[in-house]
Amino acid sequence: MSFLKTLKKIGDAVIEEGRRQQSKRMRDGSRNPTTGRKEVPTVGGMTYREWESRWQYAGRLDSMDLSPYSSYVGLYKAELGGRVMYVGRAIEYSNGGIRKRLSDYTRESDSARKHTSGRLMHANAADLEIYLLLVGRDEEAAQATRQLERYFIGKYSPQWNKMLR
Repeated sequence: MSFLKTLKKIGDAVIEEGRRQQSKRMRDGSRNPTTGRKEVPTVGGMTYREWESRWQYAGRLDSMDLSPYSSYVGLYKAELGGRVMYVGRAIEYSNGGIRKRLSDYTRESDSARKHTSGRLMHANAADLEIYLLLVGRDEEAAQATRQLERYFIGKYSPQWNKMLR
């Protein structure tokens, strides 16, 4: 293995460990240096642990009914064989929401398949189990979704999200 490949491998491992640690700190909180009390951060009025318990199974990507999710923003996670492969967000609450974002992976045009992860979502649509985390229907929910996405990517360390680096 060349020196640069070794260096890249080490760098990737350091970044990955940093993401895991950041995700753990976000979930568990930290001590306030002034008061000494533990402070658990919230997003959209709930802790990360509370958000974590709200994932709901929606079906297989190629056959799920997306119509109820047209105005919702939130996260989706794609599992293949029980393993989280990708965590994505849908933040366009006034333009089709989660319905539009997920349908991009299954329709004929390649609008969602410009990146490797999108091509993999499309190629594996029949086998991907999709879980949704509905956050809301407005700009505040879109902001919360951005924060939650960072947390859940750090928590699950999905293989297909890593391909975007």
